[in-house]
Amino acid sequence: MKNSETEQKIKSAASIVFKQKGFKEARTRDIAEQAGVNLALINYYYKSKEALFNEIMTESIIAFKQNLCEYINDETTSAHEKISIVVNNYLSLLQQEPNLPIFLIKELSGSTEILKKIKPEEVLKNSFLQKQLHDMGKTDEEIENLVINTMSLVVLPIIGKPIIQAFCSKNEQEYYRFLEQRKANIPIWINNMFCL
Repeated sequence: MKNSETEQKIKSAASIVFKQKGFKEARTRDIAEQAGVNLALINYYYKSKEALFNEIMTESIIAFKQNLCEYINDETTSAHEKISIVVNNYLSLLQQEPNLPIFLIKELSGSTEILKKIKPEEVLKNSFLQKQLHDMGKTDEEIENLVINTMSLVVLPIIGKPIIQAFCSKNEQEYYRFLEQRKANIPIWINNMFCL
């Protein structure tokens, strides 16, 4: 009989190992060690490393998508407030999981099957944010650029941390203070670029 607590330990451990090493370099033995379980249990719960990886990726992206949909479909906040909420929440998430952006870029660029399954293009399409932006006279192309610019402003400082620290002569504490300042500044920059 399967034990959901053991299954969750395996998934949590696999998530850590996959984010650190990527799919190709991660071994099921690494996952078993991280989870503190017998290697045979991984095969019992998941037929293959790929099946485990696909489940974790799909669950992670669906959770991300659901959170994002909740923020952008809130009818009580303005477009500018929505951008502020998204920037704050996802910069905070990436501060806790700095390997996540590179992991996602690397793994999703090799296979589009997961993206086809979860349909990320549906997040913005027909959302309340899209309606608000259309009501402000924004075209679909302008909305796409707003989303891409926001993502870039959030993700680049995370994946470029060593370069930013060297270029700006920032120690660890100064770097995190820099990220906190960006949480306030990015929505202002986006507002100025797109007149929200």
